[in-house]
Parts: sequence; structure tokens; C-alpha cells
Amino acid sequence: MKYFKKELWEGMNNYDGKKFDEIVKKWDRNVRAYYKQLKYLKPRLNKRAFDFFNRISLHDASLLSFNVGDGLHFPWDAKIKSFMGQPRIEMHVLGAKGDMIYTLNYSGLKQVYFDFPTKYPLFHRLGGSIGDWGYHELTATDKSHLRHEILFSSGASIIIGFMKFSYSIIKRKTGCFFQSKM
Repeated sequence: MKYFKKELWEGMNNYDGKKFDEIVKKWDRNVRAYYKQLKYLKPRLNKRAFDFFNRISLHDASLLSFNVGDGLHFPWDAKIKSFMGQPRIEMHVLGAKGDMIYTLNYSGLKQVYFDFPTKYPLFHRLGGSIGDWGYHELTATDKSHLRHEILFSSGASIIIGFMKFSYSIIKRKTGCFFQSKM
């Protein structure tokens, strides 16, 4: 992570006077710098995808699944002897309030990295969960690929280098699911 680093998140939870004030100032500078660079990425995303990275917060959400493969939606009943698809990622995330399920899709992959359990934990104990979605950032890797990095409360991280991104939302109503046109 370039802007929302583990050290800053950890420091934000260390209420120790002057040092805390310094970390808050650095955090605020990084937030401003992040959104400034995000504006430059806007032409590389469709409006809906840009709005996801610019407006939707998944802070304190839960990662339900992280699927990577050449055939995520492989037709299991098809009479195919071999399959050569393109690698894709599909992630399901439960919103912090438990009222939304986000499905994030990535294609045109350049890099996929999942660090768990990490050598540099944050708020994690051995045998514990991945933890809450803390912060995420979108940056450029080169002229054709973007990078989505996600930092979880355990210190785990996901890094995805991709060309195309889309998402959908399912609203949950009293324990049931229904599709939203969000």
C-alpha cells in the first residue's frame, strides 16, 4: 500500500499524544494525496467503476470469498474435454452493516497476491480470521493495468493488477436477498 499503510493504521489506534497527532496529520496528507492521484485514473475506468473507488466505503466489511481461476463460471454440465479460459477474480464482500453483498469482478489480470497469514500482522492472533476490510486503494501499475490493494485488520492484504473491473450489489432484507439496480 502506498497511501494507507499498516504503520499508519496501527498508529491511528495508538492514542499516545504527540505521536498520535503526527500520525493523524500524515494520514490526512496521505488521504488528500490518494484522492488527488485517483482523479488521474478516472479516464481509465467507466463511471460506475470510478464511483466505486471514489465513493463506496467497505471499511469494516467482511471478505466472504476470494475466487481466482480460468473458469469461474465454467458450465459444469457442458460436454467439454478441455478448457482454456482467461484468469479472473470474483470477490464477495459483506458490507459492515450486514445489509449488502458486494460482488467485485476483475479481468485482464497481471498480478494476484494474497498475503495471509502475514509476517507483519496488525490486529491478529494465530488461528484468527482475515479480519475486517480496513482500507483499499487504487493505483496505476503501467499504462494498461491498475492495481487494487486491500488491507485487512489482521494485516492480511490482497493485491490485484487488472485491466477491467466491475461490481454488483445485492441488498439484503430481513435475512433474504434481492437484486438491486444500484
